[in-house]
Amino acid sequence: MNNAPDFKDCFNNLAKKKILIVTTTWNKELLSPLIDEITKIADIYEVNYEINFCPGSLELAASIVRAKPDQYDGVLAVGLVIRGDTPHFKLVSKQSFQDLASVALEFHSTPLINGVLTVDNKVQAEERINPEKMNKGREFAESLFQMMSS
Repeated sequence: MNNAPDFKDCFNNLAKKKILIVTTTWNKELLSPLIDEITKIADIYEVNYEINFCPGSLELAASIVRAKPDQYDGVLAVGLVIRGDTPHFKLVSKQSFQDLASVALEFHSTPLINGVLTVDNKVQAEERINPEKMNKGREFAESLFQMMSS
């Protein structure tokens, strides 16, 4: 179950707007249903989208900057970091979030949603990605659309 607020009441003038979705090839198979859900929601609201790939969550921010985010009406960064046995999880999570926040502030006129999932295990990832469960793909898309509407 997802307890995200219902953003749809605040959507305005989304048709024909264009968003950039930057996602990772790392954990691509796990993220695929999430990306499918995001694009499905974009299609419902007639929002055009472009999907770019980068290696992992650490590369999301730089990939967004290289894609010139100010040429889009909104940007969605999508990644997945699963805790392992080393400090790598904390390093990647913290740096990815800091870098995405920096990009969001630098390109403040273009809304950016941080859709990087940080989870303890694959089961948690699947729960968050599954459209029948937490459905974070819908949440990320609708969060972006709310920001694009305001």
